[in-house]
Amino acid sequence: MSEARMRRREFLTKGAVAVGSVAAAPVVGVRGAQAAAGRMFGGVGRGQLGLVGCDHVGITVPDINHAIEWFEDVMGAVAPLTFGPFPAGAFVASVVDVAQTASIDQITMLRIGHSANIELFKYTAPDGQRHDMPKNSDWSGHHIAFYVTDIDAAVEYMVGKGVRKMPAGPFTLTAGPAAGQTIQYFQTPWGGYIEFISYPDGMAYEVPSVKPLWSPKLNGMDSVVTSVPGLLGIDHIGITVPNIDVAAAWLEQNLGFINPLTFGPFSDPIGTFMTDLVDVNPRAVVQQIRMLRGGNGPNVELFQYTSPDQDQTFRKNSDWGAHHIAFYTRHIDKGVEYLQTETGTKLFGPVTLTQGPAAGQSINYFENPFGTNIELISYPHGMAYQSSAPIPLWDPRDNHPQSQPGPAS
Repeated sequence: MSEARMRRREFLTKGAVAVGSVAAAPVVGVRGAQAAAGRMFGGVGRGQLGLVGCDHVGITVPDINHAIEWFEDVMGAVAPLTFGPFPAGAFVASVVDVAQTASIDQITMLRIGHSANIELFKYTAPDGQRHDMPKNSDWSGHHIAFYVTDIDAAVEYMVGKGVRKMPAGPFTLTAGPAAGQTIQYFQTPWGGYIEFISYPDGMAYEVPSVKPLWSPKLNGMDSVVTSVPGLLGIDHIGITVPNIDVAAAWLEQNLGFINPLTFGPFSDPIGTFMTDLVDVNPRAVVQQIRMLRGGNGPNVELFQYTSPDQDQTFRKNSDWGAHHIAFYTRHIDKGVEYLQTETGTKLFGPVTLTQGPAAGQSINYFENPFGTNIELISYPHGMAYQSSAPIPLWDPRDNHPQSQPGPAS
């Protein structure tokens, strides 16, 4: 290991600080034989909401066909579900909070591994559409993190595919509550970010008194529906928020999330480490990172940044780089009624699709103070596309719960 790399590792790990965990919310099980084990540790989420876990992360991309091809060619994704278009008008505007002149040209859902899915959107928005992509330090910054069992092999594979790798990695945290995790950021050809993460022996925060984060390791250690060596599935979705206290409280109070892991701050006052690690301004500061769990499925990682060039605006769903996070609920009407009672921020819905390949799904978007729409989704009897898809999307009802505290090896 180079002397410079060691100095950087020591520098960042010194910024890690331990913060106590918060109380867990009432539990929700998963279906079948998993329910009993889920009662203790797995189904962390409000019973009234019926939250199962993260179903997908949605992102708006400049060229949807290019993005699909990239995920298929580089990461071995499958794309079993494509639907749309949805023409411009009052209906689309009211469902996803875009201008009445904005249309959804196409939606394609991808599966990579055995965890939550990725939903790609192609919009046309003649009255205004941002065509720049957010930095990780911007209020609309976000990334998708995949768990890999061998991060060196996975990184080598991505480099061999010509993917842009951030130079300060793979990076291992060796101190603080997140010690034990190794990460590597990449940039997609359209300017989005993905991360590989690995923690084969767990992380330091995982002690018997703490309900842990969910991990795709719980769904098995086999690497399926991917071409990346050792990739298991989405571990978390990272989003940058204006006020991390407000964002965490919203998720905890309204969705029943727990916050077992908090760490930071991180900065480099004289060098380029922040640029080299996460592709932000060299003087950017990560003030705090919080990892939250809701139900069984990928976690939500909240970032609070300061940066000299920080964009402090939110994006419409029709803008490039817009994103939302969807959570599966067992009963859409009850779930929507409960969340609307708690927040009062519901958009039009619930909307149930009755025709086409996505028939069977019901959705409803909710706004919040941190700018990333939260979607509730349910398809209790599946969707129409499944009758002919060789490989279906991942169903969060099939996620395994954490049956005991501590590292999931």
